[in-house]
Amino acid sequence: MTSSFVVCLDCGESSAAIEWGFVLLARHGWSAQLGETGDEPRWRCPSCNRAATEADALALEPEAPRRRLRVLLVDDQLMVLKASASMLRELDVVTAGSGVEALQRLAEGGHFDVIVSDVTMPGITGPELFAKIRNLYPQLAERMLLVSGDTYGAKLACRAVARREHISTMPKILDKPVPRDELVRAIEELGRRPLPRSGTFALDGAPSSRRAQTK
Repeated sequence: MTSSFVVCLDCGESSAAIEWGFVLLARHGWSAQLGETGDEPRWRCPSCNRAATEADALALEPEAPRRRLRVLLVDDQLMVLKASASMLRELDVVTAGSGVEALQRLAEGGHFDVIVSDVTMPGITGPELFAKIRNLYPQLAERMLLVSGDTYGAKLACRAVARREHISTMPKILDKPVPRDELVRAIEELGRRPLPRSGTFALDGAPSSRRAQTK
């Protein structure tokens, strides 16, 4: 019998086979693609065949549903708080009517992916809440957004807290009223960002007073 020489169209691997056509396919795992004009068949080697089959199988697998992000929404205006929570229906939203209540939610041990806080609130303002969260839960502070109807005043408040607490970077400020799509997009961008540790609790770098209490 005469020897036949085939070359893989994907990787360039070549093989010399005694038999041609379907016998080659059956015995050696090669496959042939015939051209519409009757040209010589184009061959694919066994390795490229397996890779193509695996890729097709992965493409057919349904995409796993993404976990709903858990958001802590903080605002002292009850109507605004309820309206904001209702429009974030694709998220798992927990509300707090003040900075103090927000800190209580965190102290209770609840995990949150993102915190969205109003800037101007009685007692603890949004920037002050950020400073406290940065001290207690530094990883979560990286996932905090501020919202305000007075952007200029909000920036001044952030600068004042940053100077007092020696903070180099403050959270992003969104203008109220925030369009739903813009707010969801901002939350998703922060919430899907991978973190090396828990989104709520820092495993190291806790304030010395807190470490002393655990001894």
